[in-house]
Amino acid sequence: MPNTPDLLRARFTEACAERDAIAARVAPLREQRDAVLAKAQAVAIKADPLTAKIKDLERPLFDLHNEIATISRALGGRTAA
Repeated sequence: MPNTPDLLRARFTEACAERDAIAARVAPLREQRDAVLAKAQAVAIKADPLTAKIKDLERPLFDLHNEIATISRALGGRTAA
C-alpha cells in the first residue's frame, strides 16, 4: 500500500504534467497575442506625437471650462441669450 509521501509525489508528477500540457496548448496563442501587441505598440508610438499635439492645443480648455461653469452658476443656469 502506498504511503502519503508516495501519493504526494505521484500527484506532484501528475500536476506538473497537467501544467506543462496547458502551457503547451497556450504557447501558440501567446505568440499570436504578442505579435498583435507588438504591432499595436508600433502604432501607438506613431500616435504619440499626435497625442502630444492634441494635449498642447487643448491645454486652454481647462481654464475655459472653469470660466464657462463659473458664468453658468452666476447666471443660475440661464445662459441662453
